[in-house]
Amino acid sequence: MTSEEDTKARFRTLLDLPTEHSLTVSGSRRETRNGSEYESHWFEEHDAQAQLIARFRTWTRQSLRPPYRKQIGWERYSLKGELLDREVRYSRRPDTQYLH
Repeated sequence: MTSEEDTKARFRTLLDLPTEHSLTVSGSRRETRNGSEYESHWFEEHDAQAQLIARFRTWTRQSLRPPYRKQIGWERYSLKGELLDREVRYSRRPDTQYLH
C-alpha cells in the first residue's frame, strides 16, 4: 500500500464514509513554524456514481516543544463551501502528576 493509499484508508475510517463512496486527495501541505509542525490534507468525497458530494479538510498540529500537545481535526464542507461537520481532538497526559 502506498503512502497516499494508506492516508486515504485512515481518513475513510476516521470520517466514517460509506463503502460505496470514494475519497480523492486534492491537496496536502506540511510546514513547521513557531515551534509547531502543521500538516493538512484536502479530500473530495464522491458517491457511487462518481459525483462530487463533499470536501474534507483534515489537520494535525504537533508542538515541538514541551508540553508537546497535539491537535487533530477534520471538517466536512458542502459544495457551496458551508461547514457541515467538525471534530477536533486534543492530546492530554495520562495522569495529573505534572500539576502543582
